[in-house]
Amino acid sequence: MQLDSLTLLAVSGIISVLCGTFFIVNTTFRRNDGVGQLWSVGFMAAMVGAFGLTVAAMNPETWIALIIGNMALPVALGSMWSGARVFNGRTSRLWAVGVVAAVAALGVIVRGPDAGGWAGAAESNLGVAVMAACAAVEFFTRRLKRDVNGRIALVVFVTVAIFYGTRAAALVTMGPKNPFFEMVFGTATITFVNMILMVSLAIALSILRAERASGGAVGDFADGIHSRAGVLSASAFTQAATDHLQRAEQAPGGPVPFALISADIDLLPDFNLAFGRTAGDEAIASFAETLRRTVPPTALIGHPAAGRFLILAGVASPAESIAIAEDIQARLTDTPLPSADVIRLTASFSVADTLAHGFDLTTLMTAVTQAVNVVKTSGGNDIAVALTRP
Repeated sequence: MQLDSLTLLAVSGIISVLCGTFFIVNTTFRRNDGVGQLWSVGFMAAMVGAFGLTVAAMNPETWIALIIGNMALPVALGSMWSGARVFNGRTSRLWAVGVVAAVAALGVIVRGPDAGGWAGAAESNLGVAVMAACAAVEFFTRRLKRDVNGRIALVVFVTVAIFYGTRAAALVTMGPKNPFFEMVFGTATITFVNMILMVSLAIALSILRAERASGGAVGDFADGIHSRAGVLSASAFTQAATDHLQRAEQAPGGPVPFALISADIDLLPDFNLAFGRTAGDEAIASFAETLRRTVPPTALIGHPAAGRFLILAGVASPAESIAIAEDIQARLTDTPLPSADVIRLTASFSVADTLAHGFDLTTLMTAVTQAVNVVKTSGGNDIAVALTRP
């Protein structure tokens, strides 16, 4: 049995409505935030796009429906990208989504009502591909990269970018009436692809939203001035460390030397993937407790990211900052995880002191970040000293 284009579009619309409704209802019953709102807009735009294209196929004279349908599809993917940016702690950049949607709409308007149902399809498909590629890049960075559901969404967006980008190129070079185009990129194929991708994306994003609403990784959110690992949150650490460094530099008896130490848990994403997010959270909390029991009691401990910690401590010499990192390293060897006494964490360390880098916190953080990245690239479980100003 071969279904006609109208029936296939109707099926695609039903799938979009079901997936969109599933996600929006799931979001409604949880803490609502910018991420949930943007991803909900994405699913709603997908529903509007499917509806618009179906109406345009049923009645070619409804030119406005074609414009709305072609605009809505890039908006759907663009909203997913904007939501991912907010999830990762960036700005949404919704203006970029508006630009791409406007180009898709102009593709229909310029050709006019007499151009048929394929008017603006190339621009719309290209807009979808661009927005999906942007989303794929965002899902490959920061917090989303650490989550298995983020990786599922990444695969979906990469597939969408490749498929729709190729389809846009085929529309321009072959035209919609070409037999090869109808076979590979026709309505039947795109309906089947959209069904699989929409279902996969709705499930993956719903779980990501649920994890975010319930607290996510231990290091991703803060309770007051503390991260959920029990040490200072990123903002609280920055404020306190800046104050300490300023007072140390202006001390009456002369500058008092300090050192900034970066401690990064090795292979945390792989640990999460192998043992689950709960075990990963337990590892972060255990690591934080090890730091609290090891570093000098006057030191500040900050938690800027899930597996990354910063320690600001007063030191008498560069050798003392290295000794602090070595003490942490030794304590980790002697401290198994509470729920698995055969597993011991390792970490990558880097140190930068005010004698070599001055008292500016940003400069110190840049130095230790660059140095610890070198250690992690070399296999981790080592200590690097940032000797010169970056």
